Amino acid sequence: MRRVAALVVLVVGVIAGVLLLMRPDPGPALRFNDSVPEDLRAVAAASWDAFLAAHPQRLHCIPPVTLTAVWELADRAEYRPGKAIVVIRVPGTAPNLSNSLIHEFAHHVEFTCPEHEELRSAFLEAQGFSATAAWFEGTAWETTPSEQYAEATTELVLGRRTHRGGIIVSDEAAAIVRQWGSQS
Repeated sequence: MRRVAALVVLVVGVIAGVLLLMRPDPGPALRFNDSVPEDLRAVAAASWDAFLAAHPQRLHCIPPVTLTAVWELADRAEYRPGKAIVVIRVPGTAPNLSNSLIHEFAHHVEFTCPEHEELRSAFLEAQGFSATAAWFEGTAWETTPSEQYAEATTELVLGRRTHRGGIIVSDEAAAIVRQWGSQS
């Protein structure tokens, strides 16, 4: 009887393992930890959906990301690439939260989608940098190409707006980001 039970457990375990391996990639998903209140979840979900709608041809390379809410943070939000976590400071107005979330979702794509490197040299040139400039380095936040890209992505999703930090996104750079997200 014990052998039969052990065999059944083994067979069930093998079948479960095979089913897990056959399961398709979860693709883009926004996850929440317990710190995220319901009203922020609604704003974040709408922001995530709008972000994904601007990247229809890149969904295959956008893995899940987790949102965490905190009451104290030096910036309005930050992306933690090692864990694929967006941390956002609360409270905030829905428009400010959405703006910050989309900006950080753009950073998520930079770190997790290898195809992102395809747009970098053209984006750099469109923003007035050398095509070989360091993507994650600048003399200040607003002169860092990565931050300019995140702001360009935010504009793509939310439309042209007043810029914080002095970043001005050129029409050419905005078109490059739009094209990259919508072409395979």
